[in-house]
Amino acid sequence: TQPETFKSHYFHDGHECSVSRKAALTALLSDICDEVFSMTPVVSNEAINRDDITSVANNSRSKIITALLRSELEPGLGLPGSGQEVSIMRSTLVRTGILIDEMGVAKINLAPEDAYLANMLKTIVSFIKEAQIHGEMSFGELYRRLTGPECHIGMRKGLIPIYLAAVLHEFKQSVLITDRFGQVPTSTDVLLQINAEP
Repeated sequence: TQPETFKSHYFHDGHECSVSRKAALTALLSDICDEVFSMTPVVSNEAINRDDITSVANNSRSKIITALLRSELEPGLGLPGSGQEVSIMRSTLVRTGILIDEMGVAKINLAPEDAYLANMLKTIVSFIKEAQIHGEMSFGELYRRLTGPECHIGMRKGLIPIYLAAVLHEFKQSVLITDRFGQVPTSTDVLLQINAEP
């Protein structure tokens, strides 16, 4: 669209908005997104903070998820060097205060200082607890809460399996995942299948 041609009308929340330049349209869209997704956590990593990630980023994410789903966490999730998986782990888990080191022991912190991250993790925990009460729930509901406007989170699908794996690590003894054929293992492949088709 070209606002400067005055051939378009822009409406938000039932009211017409005055938009005469592309910069004004961009500002309006930014304000709307800030309002609708006011609880979106900031994760600074372009490789993973998107809905569709590259095959290289997917491979790195898979290594992180596998490490998170182990019975015992290793410091730095046992990821050596400085490859993309280490960069993604640092930006999604370490810098956010979710993967912490307590006297040489790696632990998951489900209550980080950042209110938006804490809210997102609380949303996943609440989903798990609701599923325990009701007997079963679709991951589609969790994804709706994390990506849709209702809960104001607006997460990108590239990130969700990492945070889901972090929460599942803490609930590994009490979570059972099933598909239409029955129980499936809580594994990297299963979480990525859920992410592809929640």
